[in-house]
Amino acid sequence: MVSERLRKCVQSGLSIIVGTADSERVPATCRAVAMKTNDDFETVTVYIPAATSHETMANIATTRRLAVACSEVSTHETTQIKGVTRAVRLAPREDEAFVRERIEAFAASLESIGLPRHTTRRLAHWPAFAIDVTIEEIFDQTPGPKAGTALR
Repeated sequence: MVSERLRKCVQSGLSIIVGTADSERVPATCRAVAMKTNDDFETVTVYIPAATSHETMANIATTRRLAVACSEVSTHETTQIKGVTRAVRLAPREDEAFVRERIEAFAASLESIGLPRHTTRRLAHWPAFAIDVTIEEIFDQTPGPKAGTALR
């Protein structure tokens, strides 16, 4: 079950939000535009737009901790991943097509519930930072009685 939930997190068309906190535990969030894994979910790489992630990047530099919420737009099925940052870099040019494909899929998902595609396409998405995260905890955050249940 955890594997299936995690596989859904790296599919296209999802709403992805990154949450961080500073050293005083003051929270900050930003929209991520893509996520992938290359090692069967020991780690994930989360892409956040450089233009909208200043506070998030400062918090990661200070605490290294973050949470990522991946939500299916039409059902609100949500999985939260918590972990520690392994590396941060400006996403290389060869990742741009992947990021653009993901923002286009997100636009299509939102269009299916009534938000015009051109609105979502205007979201900042490139250039982006690529954040490698070691997964420590996974939670079901789908609204309902099981929200907050640990999946791993």
